[in-house]
Amino acid sequence: MTKYSYKARDGQGRLIEEELEATSRLEVEDKLRHLEYIPIQINELRDRKKKIVLLKKKIKLTDMALMFRQMATMINAYLPIVATLTIVAKQTANPTLEESLNHIRYRVEAGSSLSEALAEFPDIFTQLHIHMIKVAEEAGLLGTILDRLSLIVEHEQETRDRIKSATRYPKIVVFGLGVAFVILMSFVVPRFAGIYSKFKVDLPLPTRVMVGMNNIFQHFWWAVIIAGILAFLGIRYILSTSEGRLRWDTLRLRFYVFGPLMLKISMSRFSRILSMMIRSGVPIVQALQNVGATMENVVLEGTVKLIEEAIIEGKSLAEPMAVSRYFPDMVVQMVSVGEQTGQLDELLEKTADYYDREVDYTIQHLAALLEPLLLLGLAVVVLFFALAIFLPMWDVMSLFHH
Repeated sequence: MTKYSYKARDGQGRLIEEELEATSRLEVEDKLRHLEYIPIQINELRDRKKKIVLLKKKIKLTDMALMFRQMATMINAYLPIVATLTIVAKQTANPTLEESLNHIRYRVEAGSSLSEALAEFPDIFTQLHIHMIKVAEEAGLLGTILDRLSLIVEHEQETRDRIKSATRYPKIVVFGLGVAFVILMSFVVPRFAGIYSKFKVDLPLPTRVMVGMNNIFQHFWWAVIIAGILAFLGIRYILSTSEGRLRWDTLRLRFYVFGPLMLKISMSRFSRILSMMIRSGVPIVQALQNVGATMENVVLEGTVKLIEEAIIEGKSLAEPMAVSRYFPDMVVQMVSVGEQTGQLDELLEKTADYYDREVDYTIQHLAALLEPLLLLGLAVVVLFFALAIFLPMWDVMSLFHH
């Protein structure tokens, strides 16, 4: 519960200034209406320390997985959704999630569906969560879908952890190169530049580039910082536009190693969620609408939209998938066989299992796959600094010999 202060006028027009406890601002408004007060101002009261904690406390995927599993257990035990939300909110150790669940409970009590209440928190609940729960509400399978959601979130967290672990060595190498670059630019290059300036020798191109970079960092560091901030804001703005997001998501699918890995993860998610919805009796067009919203890539989302439109025109599921460049032949063949045998949900489930294994294999060998690219980058950087430092020394030595 949270304390709120409010200003309101009663039926006789008198100003009332008091405090009360509620789960949300909406609940305060509701209580004031029951008292026949006209609210003027409502402010949340929270001490500074608690506010800082709430701002810093992020919701981890492990918190989400535990929440979905607890909700699934209680729903399967025939507990009402309001009671379930109340209990889960009390049991969670994350204050941000607790406050969100209390607000969701109040919205459900006011007549909203669970999916509609979750949609008010897009920073916490993804389109995958919202659409799957919406389907579960329509199919009467809320407990089953919540349990499946917990498994999906747990698998996503495990995949992220494994990718972080596999890329730890490349990150250390890149960080080391960055530190070496800063040290060279701050201490080594200025001394060499001072030495070379005493000799009337034309500096080689690598050395001129390095000296120019040093001058920029030494005398125009503020411009570098401003340029970096402007570049960051510019990229954020471009990605916020539909055209920019489309180009970026297209590029992401072409990244070395990570592009194919992202596509495998998307194929696994597509197959598993579509299988689950078909098994739950959701019509194929509606199932594709919900799956498309969970792809987290506008290119793949658009591709699923085209498949949906082709099915409305009377085509089979496999036909538009075969035309698409993003669905591998293996997925198309499994879908085609599933449509012909009437076992589409089972074959999609097997397809998802196959791509889960492919994702696991790729992550296990991620460091080895990145090693050639890492060595090439390291060789280029070392070669550049070696040429920039030693080429002028050879010219100076030849000048002494003459």
